[in-house]
Amino acid sequence: MSDLEGTAAIITGAANGIGAGMARVLAGEGVALALCDIDPVVHDLAAELEAGGASVFAGQADVSDPAAVRAFVDSAIERFGRIHTMVSNAGTWRATYPLDGWEKAVEDFDAIVATNLKGVFLCGRAIAPHMAEMGGGNIVNIATDHICPPPGYSTGGGTRMDVYDASKWGINGLTQAWARVLAPEGIRVNALCMDATDSKMIRGALGMEPPQDLLDRWMRPEQIAGLLVDLLNEGPEGRTGENIGIWLDHEVALPPRVEPLPSRFQ
Repeated sequence: MSDLEGTAAIITGAANGIGAGMARVLAGEGVALALCDIDPVVHDLAAELEAGGASVFAGQADVSDPAAVRAFVDSAIERFGRIHTMVSNAGTWRATYPLDGWEKAVEDFDAIVATNLKGVFLCGRAIAPHMAEMGGGNIVNIATDHICPPPGYSTGGGTRMDVYDASKWGINGLTQAWARVLAPEGIRVNALCMDATDSKMIRGALGMEPPQDLLDRWMRPEQIAGLLVDLLNEGPEGRTGENIGIWLDHEVALPPRVEPLPSRFQ
């Protein structure tokens, strides 16, 4: 029997890629799932998992829309009674460059930040009071290796990623602040900061069908999902406030736990 059996999780951006991989792996662990995405394919995934015996609730929701997030989270709570895990996975990418035209720059900023940062903010804020009332839980934010690079490398992504990187740095701020403030409520908050992982988003960013040698290097969603399971299985006394780096050509495994430094603020 899995330690996670009988728990319930919300996964955003669940229709494809990393989110779908997490859903499949958690379903195999006996976790009840509330899956949302703007892509209606999320209903096909829910049907697949239900056919395998999982308890699944799915809906189309835009994580940048406060009313949509509130409604989906409330529906998930109503369906399962208690939500133990929130995985804020929904994300987007556009090619951005400091010398872009003004109108494109503003449009890109609004679109990327709305999903990647505001979406994480809304989902975390929607679920935190429920978790506090229930005595604890896990919030797992999906960030990027751009803010948590392999040893010996600088932070930051490619030359077309200034807004994307800014949105992910914002997630770092939420993760650190929430971890400190919510620890007394039994809520752990961590971020998974993965390198290139096969997904609809990275394939779109590449702009072409990836060659086999590149595919062979990319990580698989199921590997990230396995790491998520390990993180959740640490239990209430597990790590919190960590950016967990997951890199190509490195073992996909939880690193040793890092004891948090004292805060300058009470």
